[in-house]
Amino acid sequence: MKKIILSAIVAVCAISANAQVWAGGKLGFNATSGDAYAETETQLTIAPEIGYTINDNWDVAAAINFSLLNNRAGIKDANVTEFTVEPYARYTFAEAGIAKFFVDGYVGFGSYKPKGVDATTTFKVGVRPGVKVALSDDICLVSTLGNLGYKTVKDSYNQFGFNLDNAINFGIYFNF
Repeated sequence: MKKIILSAIVAVCAISANAQVWAGGKLGFNATSGDAYAETETQLTIAPEIGYTINDNWDVAAAINFSLLNNRAGIKDANVTEFTVEPYARYTFAEAGIAKFFVDGYVGFGSYKPKGVDATTTFKVGVRPGVKVALSDDICLVSTLGNLGYKTVKDSYNQFGFNLDNAINFGIYFNF
């Protein structure tokens, strides 16, 4: 029995020696206006995250997304608050110098609360491509471009699509 416990401890230590924990997140701002909008729609997103590097190709992580949307669809005071917990797995499929190219597969759960209305639940699932650039052993810049996914807001709307227009996100990670 002692040999089994000792072997398990050695295995866990060996896995941990090759793993890295990282923390970081994204900060986003978007403004939309035009002829179809009486008011400018603005969105501010804060998304801290923490992750764990399993090996050269795989990471697992979780993000907490908080968004404030003002003048939704250009309608004055149509404000929305959204909060989502989003665990994901990241697969790195290519590397070129200091850049690593990846795809994230994610699932998100949260709440969606328009002004003056009770909050409702949200669910989303999808994939998004990205690139991670190592500035040093401890700091990486990360960017994702677009999304292929599905999102539903209970009793409000369903959304499915492929998006590459203004869905660019930038973030910074600190490796420990």
